[in-house]
Amino acid sequence: MLNWLGSEKIAALSGQLRHQAKMVHVLLIVMAIYFAVLCALNLFVFGDFDIAALDIAGLAGAIYLLVYFRRTANLKVTSWSVVLILTGILLMFIHITSGMAYSIIWVTVLPPISFFLLGRQSGAWVCAIVFCYVVAFFYFQTQSAPASTPGMASVLNIAEVLLAHWFLFRFYERSRSDAYAELERLSETDKLTGLYNRRQLDMLLTKEFNMYQRSQHPLTLVLCDIDHFKRINDKFGHLTGDIILQEIAETLRLNMRSTDMCGRWGGEEFLVICPDTTSEGAIAIVNKLRDALTQKLFAKDIKVTLSFGIATSASDTDAEQQLRRADNALYEAKRRGRNCYVIAAEHRGA
Repeated sequence: MLNWLGSEKIAALSGQLRHQAKMVHVLLIVMAIYFAVLCALNLFVFGDFDIAALDIAGLAGAIYLLVYFRRTANLKVTSWSVVLILTGILLMFIHITSGMAYSIIWVTVLPPISFFLLGRQSGAWVCAIVFCYVVAFFYFQTQSAPASTPGMASVLNIAEVLLAHWFLFRFYERSRSDAYAELERLSETDKLTGLYNRRQLDMLLTKEFNMYQRSQHPLTLVLCDIDHFKRINDKFGHLTGDIILQEIAETLRLNMRSTDMCGRWGGEEFLVICPDTTSEGAIAIVNKLRDALTQKLFAKDIKVTLSFGIATSASDTDAEQQLRRADNALYEAKRRGRNCYVIAAEHRGA
């Protein structure tokens, strides 16, 4: 999607950062075009060389930031630079025009850009400072030259408009951020259990395995499966089966360490990723979980047990190979009668 931006670093961004990077890139192009057109109009139509010089400065800044961003993909520096350049040019424009009424209109472009690029808190502070400065500027203009400048009613109207913009765009940014966070959470979690879904587990597993290869700190996978889950569905119905899945997920969540990552691998299978954990540490986790299952009263007083396959990083070439060993160990636990764990044998290369 972002290959047209001309930077692999930008294309590597994901989620909200990816969307923001695209917005920054488009905004810089629009700024450059806008300043170029305004410069031409002020030079050849209105003959206003002071404002034309201001447009040239804005054009140069936009082009420089565009090149900088494509080379570095530094989103934070570029975002702040865009807002500061735009703020400086808008305020200078108001001064050059001596606070003429039409100049204030341009300040209204600041809130959407500031809130989107800087976030709710920083955007609010930037807009509040600029708006206070603009209101103060118009107030002193009114005091020093009341006959040729807007009256107090105009100053109050300006203050009200700016304050309304500040609240509206702050609310918009908060709503947008919350909505995006919720969408991101939903894309990472299983709808039924609230645990990580298969897609997110794949990403986390690859990331943790790569970290293991760099640090050589042990990485252990625990793959578990609900014993005789088909019998539960056949006897009590799928709605009860769904409740059992939710209760198992809650039991897993309560008995995992804060560093562990747990998700629904598929059907009635769950995967627990345990960074910096040996097989002995994983056995302790499994035994704690088995004790919790023994004490828990499930829906309709159903007795539920799990079978576990444990695989600790060894000579695996990738995460998929380690996961395959955990799956084989789980199958062996099922073969041995269920409600037990099996530690996978170390992979032997050819």
